[in-house]
Amino acid sequence: MSSTSIVLGIFLLYWFLISILDRRGILEKYNISTFGPLPILMIRTTKGLKLLDILARPKSYWRVFANVGILMMFAGMVAMFLVIAISDLALYTSFLNNSVPEPGKYNAPRNILLIPGVNEFIPFTWGVIALIVTLVVHEFSHAILCRVEDIRVKSMGILFALVPIGGFAEPDDEQLFGKKRRSKKRAVADSYD
Repeated sequence: MSSTSIVLGIFLLYWFLISILDRRGILEKYNISTFGPLPILMIRTTKGLKLLDILARPKSYWRVFANVGILMMFAGMVAMFLVIAISDLALYTSFLNNSVPEPGKYNAPRNILLIPGVNEFIPFTWGVIALIVTLVVHEFSHAILCRVEDIRVKSMGILFALVPIGGFAEPDDEQLFGKKRRSKKRAVADSYD
């Protein structure tokens, strides 16, 4: 039996168990809900929400931090567009000149994806640690900026599908959409990434 079959079997068993637990209301009892057509779990918690109010006290600092972050986000979008456009142009010209490089260690398909453990240059342990730290800092920043703008944070948590795949800070929608445009930008800039 191949490893792909084993992984697929484990995933289907996980999907089946999540479906049963969801139908019986067991997930809801523990403040867990399913998200989307795939068995992605949203595991919510309200622990740490009081810490947000403490961290959000220097409001002027956080507003400057958010304004700089918005500018950096747009600069990053432009930079990534240029990187992709230049890479596509280089690939296109290499096809025209019949000078496409042979696959090697650095341009192997597995090394193009930045997945810890798959990419030869990103060790699994350190890659997972970096991912977790990045998720926590990123989502905590959204939650802190919501509190800076006096938007209630209902919960925070992780997205889980056999392994953690993301995080979230869940602001109060009514308060968020009732705010001025600039406050909304600061609170949720790049939150759908």
